[in-house]
Amino acid sequence: MEFAAAAPMHAFAPNPFIEPPSLSDAALAAQYDNNSAARNANDLAALRALSAAAFAHRIGHATHRFSAGDEGWVDVFLPPSARGPVPAMVFVHGGRWRLNTSRETAFWADACVRQGMAWVGINFAALGQARLPAIVAQVEAGIAAVVAQAQALGIDPAALSLAGHSSGAHLALSAAMSGQPWVGCMRAVLLLGGMYDLRPLARSIPQDTLGFTPEEAIACSPLLTLEALAKAAQRPTLPPVLVAVGDEESPEFLRQAQALDWRLQSLDVDSRLLRIEGRAHFDAALEFNAPDSQMRAFVARGIAPAQSAA
Repeated sequence: MEFAAAAPMHAFAPNPFIEPPSLSDAALAAQYDNNSAARNANDLAALRALSAAAFAHRIGHATHRFSAGDEGWVDVFLPPSARGPVPAMVFVHGGRWRLNTSRETAFWADACVRQGMAWVGINFAALGQARLPAIVAQVEAGIAAVVAQAQALGIDPAALSLAGHSSGAHLALSAAMSGQPWVGCMRAVLLLGGMYDLRPLARSIPQDTLGFTPEEAIACSPLLTLEALAKAAQRPTLPPVLVAVGDEESPEFLRQAQALDWRLQSLDVDSRLLRIEGRAHFDAALEFNAPDSQMRAFVARGIAPAQSAA
């Protein structure tokens, strides 16, 4: 972890959103269950249909492998009219850390390509194949490989953004806080519907169902790392961050987003909270595909200086 000195920072203040509500374990666990409601099931089907359509057309698409194993590969969608390296979004998919690949989660690929950006979906081991700390390390390594091989992939290493949805938002933020050199290449970080403090999950969901221990939950919670930095009057080196969440998400997802944005701002990180009106966990992702999308505008603003300088 790289961090800056404390000179410009404010005195430490407790995070008003850090504690979960006083609920039974069952009630708390229900607030993190995004698959039981019929609405969410329909919205998830819509996202999967968008992903399937992107791969059905396969315009500008290629798959690249960085290792001989099942993980360590990316799907890249390039604008068909690209003449030289283009800006790119590096995307970390969700799925409770144990489901999906980039094949089911390319729901932003078409919107990125239409805006002149590449979409790069990275892949990694699932819970059950690897422990959570190892998955975080694999995501870091995957992003590092994309940055290192950017020119060969047809993308501009000076115009990159990082994004993640749901558990992918957790992994994307964890990777961005790794302090690795590639973090300096990112111009924006977009986090949608994420869980940044994993302690409520470890408290309320049986370990054999959840897939990680309470100790791993603490070690792999980027919000807790930020809390520790704040107490030490240190701040992380991060690009601008947009913390997005559907305003019809469960109270716990809203609280997690508020807690993260509040702490980032207290650490003088350029952070903004976006509550997407009328959206829940899965259909919030559809906002990115709208012509007036605030999430897409945030990413475009982040890479604009690099585009102008090119």
